[in-house]
Amino acid sequence: MSGSDDNGSSWTSRFLKVAGAAAATAAVAGGLIAALSSASANFQQEAAFGARREGAEREHGEPWSRMQANNNMGGGGTLVEKWEKPKIGWVKLNVDGSRDHYNGGSAGCGGVVRDSSGKWVGGFAKKLDSSLEVHRTELEAILAGLQFVSDMNFKKVVVESDNKSVVSMLENWVKRNHPDFDVIQEIMEMLHRFDWEVKLVAISNTANSVADRLAKNARTLSFDGLYQEYLVPPDNCVQFLQRDGCLSSF
Repeated sequence: MSGSDDNGSSWTSRFLKVAGAAAATAAVAGGLIAALSSASANFQQEAAFGARREGAEREHGEPWSRMQANNNMGGGGTLVEKWEKPKIGWVKLNVDGSRDHYNGGSAGCGGVVRDSSGKWVGGFAKKLDSSLEVHRTELEAILAGLQFVSDMNFKKVVVESDNKSVVSMLENWVKRNHPDFDVIQEIMEMLHRFDWEVKLVAISNTANSVADRLAKNARTLSFDGLYQEYLVPPDNCVQFLQRDGCLSSF
């Protein structure tokens, strides 16, 4: 009887080892398939974005998200110091991020949309997490601004930011391990989600003074994530609008 028990135990042990090995192999294979599926999905998403960008470049004869040095740079590569009206049929979205490291810290972003006559179309301010770095507030400003103009259904938009490094990141893409990949991916998805034409341009701080003021206003809002829209310009933006030559257009 004991010999039979030993054989049974031995057979059971061998069976469990084989079954365990098979399960482990299946788990590894399943994980590999999942990883490959995820990689494939990511590749397809990036390929789709690349194809759309290349199509836009062929259609318009220029890079889709381009820093437009020939139009917005002065001699010697100096950024133009004055805000300029967009062409007829276009609107211009100026965005900015703001970060204060003092008094407990605060962060926010803001933006303004103006048409080809310089008329105020709308503005926004959004308070952000105070732990965000300056370049992240700039990216959040671009994302919030794109959402703002897409809600108004504009088809031709110039987006201006005074942070050249952020513009460069969006032009050249970043690797998946980049700390700001998530928001950059959201921006890219916004750019090819709708049937519109968007130009991303780097400008000087002076030419972005209205958006800068709105971003600073955002830091004074009550809590993180609070979002405010402006149908008319806030009083503390008037002097900057006058500088841009836009006040008479309201």
